[in-house]
Amino acid sequence: MFETSKDILNIVLAVGFGLIAIFLSITLFYAIFVLRDLGETTKAIKKVAKQANSMIIQPAKFMSFLFEKARTIAEIVEKNVVKKTRKK
Repeated sequence: MFETSKDILNIVLAVGFGLIAIFLSITLFYAIFVLRDLGETTKAIKKVAKQANSMIIQPAKFMSFLFEKARTIAEIVEKNVVKKTRKK
């Protein structure tokens, strides 16, 4: 079966490549599981970010818009009140 050292080398190389293939297959298998979990985590983070946007950021933007309009109205009213008090 093993007539020369070349035969032994070929057997060792074949076993080595076989082990490398098995280890790479296992590594790929675990990488797929990790990436799947990462995808699920990303979906959960997106969901929480959308909820935060709808519950915190949108009302804050609305209040900012509302206060800016109220400030403008208050300035106009203040100018009219000052004009009326000067006339008296």
